[in-house]
Amino acid sequence: MKKVLYIVFYYPPIGGSGVHRGVKFTRYLPEFNWDSVVLTPDPKLIKQPKDYSLLNEVSPEQKIHHFFTLDARWLFKIFWGLKLPQVVNWLNYHIFKPDADILALPFLRYKISQLIKKYKIDLIFISGPPFSLMLNVLWLKKKYPLPVIVDFRDDWSMGQSRLDNPPPESFRKYEVNLEHEVLSKADKVIVANKAIKNNFLSLHPDLSAEHFVVITNGYDEKDFQKVFPPRETEKDKLQIVYIGSLYGRRQPGIVWQVLIDLVEQRKINPDKISIHLYGPNYRSFVFNGFENNKILEKMVNLHPYLPHSQVPQVMSQADVLWLFIGSGPKSDAISTGKIFEYMRSGKPIWAVINPQGIAADILKSSGLAFIADNENPDEIASSLVNLYKNWQEGKLTVQPNWDYIHSFERRRLTKKLAEVFEQTLTNVNNNNFYTSHQSLNRQS
Repeated sequence: MKKVLYIVFYYPPIGGSGVHRGVKFTRYLPEFNWDSVVLTPDPKLIKQPKDYSLLNEVSPEQKIHHFFTLDARWLFKIFWGLKLPQVVNWLNYHIFKPDADILALPFLRYKISQLIKKYKIDLIFISGPPFSLMLNVLWLKKKYPLPVIVDFRDDWSMGQSRLDNPPPESFRKYEVNLEHEVLSKADKVIVANKAIKNNFLSLHPDLSAEHFVVITNGYDEKDFQKVFPPRETEKDKLQIVYIGSLYGRRQPGIVWQVLIDLVEQRKINPDKISIHLYGPNYRSFVFNGFENNKILEKMVNLHPYLPHSQVPQVMSQADVLWLFIGSGPKSDAISTGKIFEYMRSGKPIWAVINPQGIAADILKSSGLAFIADNENPDEIASSLVNLYKNWQEGKLTVQPNWDYIHSFERRRLTKKLAEVFEQTLTNVNNNNFYTSHQSLNRQS
């Protein structure tokens, strides 16, 4: 069995949506003749929610190694608490380039060298963010004759955080140049959706489209095999469930205003709708501008982070699943990981998103989506009233396109990844042989 060194920052027991891609790839790669050696930071040192239930998703045979790191987010927390975000920005754009996890590189590289030797690694796979991990491509290509593939779960220099908090021009030039160097030196670039691929190609037109492979996020069929009982509470209410974090642009003020207006216009009854939000969310952010609003207090319920093992049951017992992606530049490139589990649940999905974006493209073929423009209060109101009336009349039904939905099953996606590994390894080995052969001919 061939061996891949899988370098990933977010891996169990670290929790959050970014973890699942790595967990599922490593779980199913052995079925396709690839054994993965995971290299990830010591979770005790990372300022990130922990979800120990995710350890059950990791194969008992999985080889996991940890590297030491200094997580600057603990320092950032102090400055945020002192209301000094400008200090955090200065540090990020002048010291921690391209991001704060650059502090891990010396420790990470030491472990990489150890593991390459110990396991006789055939290929290296690096998944980001954080994007500082991608600097290892440049180091590895100078040091080892191994193929290196990179995986982008999100955009880098054209990502949402960069667009919403523009860096100095000097940092911008540095990052774009660094991005180009990483993309061009990597043997293959995998991206989580076609919008990320298009963004890279628009910024680096000298790169070939064939250099990029789209492998989306997905769902794991085994997570949905259990049959859950109907919910025992709020049987007389339309229950809408949101699972995940609200942060940055994902501030649902436009939705709250629509809810308030619909109640005041008596188009919906606040006693007949309940909205439940599960995630590591701060009340002050979620209800920013709507603090102490009596209508929202009656309808909206905040819950803590939900262990992933409990997600399928919560989704199965909801009437509607809510997807929310904030508006703004490049919102069309965002496709959150929860989309695929939402679709597999077979439940109606109320998607308040960019209707021309990648998330809408994914959802439109599912047979489940009620899509509303995230910049249009009238569309948001109309879609919610439509859901509410259908529920009142017992007509809230959907027709899932199961053939389409099943195409996002994690095992299928992992098979595609393994095929990329095989092809890349073959190409690199052939190129190395050709180069060596040329060198021998020149010497003779």
